[in-house]
Amino acid sequence: MASDLTNETTKVDPHFADLEAQTGVRGGANLARQISVQLTPEQFERLYLQPGGQAAKGDLAKRFGNPTPLGVASFLLCLTPFSCLLMNWGSSTTTSAIVQSGAYYFIGGLGLYLAGIMEWVLGNTFPCTVFCTFGGFWLTFGYIQQPLQDLTTATDGATGPVYNMGLAIYLLWWAIITIVYLIASLRTNVVFVLLFIFLEVTFDILIVAFWNIAHAKVANLTTLLHAAGAFAFLTAAMGWYLLVVLLFGSTGIPFALPVGDLSNFMTPRKRE
Repeated sequence: MASDLTNETTKVDPHFADLEAQTGVRGGANLARQISVQLTPEQFERLYLQPGGQAAKGDLAKRFGNPTPLGVASFLLCLTPFSCLLMNWGSSTTTSAIVQSGAYYFIGGLGLYLAGIMEWVLGNTFPCTVFCTFGGFWLTFGYIQQPLQDLTTATDGATGPVYNMGLAIYLLWWAIITIVYLIASLRTNVVFVLLFIFLEVTFDILIVAFWNIAHAKVANLTTLLHAAGAFAFLTAAMGWYLLVVLLFGSTGIPFALPVGDLSNFMTPRKRE
């Protein structure tokens, strides 16, 4: 094994597991858990979306399952149906999002926070930050959609300048932090980078849409919402692709889909 392979995880060897079962030897540590395999930075990045593909110090990644697929799946199960609503699939409209408010709480919010906390435990700073912040986004979005909150009545209505300018300014800062995430993702893989690019465009279009509503410019509103939905759907498509890659890698399916590894991109310069 090459000396530069620094990421370690545990692999169960069925041969030793069978041997232990046949001999009845139970003393000492479980033989089936004493074999470790080394992951290259490219392999670690594929499994954890950690920039540079470097694991944190310690052996927690060998003890716990990979939380990254949970975070990605939680994000997708909220974004994908919402993108369909923006594009008015079937007879749906953006008002149909009220029906999905429970999913924004318990799948988007709870699922992403759980994944983020586990990433924090494993020492994966970037996916932890992304998952926890977007968990907060979906919790906030679910709160806004709750009929009990009746935020439109509390302000000046769904088409009023106060309500829509508030949404536009709020999404503006989400667009800014998405740019930061986009830059950080340049050391993960091409698919993850494309996800953030499409998400950034989605936020930008929604900002323009809410800004126009606030200024009573609604002539192109349907086109803007459809465009936002299309880019949100492209974001989700990148996410579904990543989810398949993550699950295939976690379950050992011998079929590696390409993601365009960038773990060696912008490698920090070593000090002399």
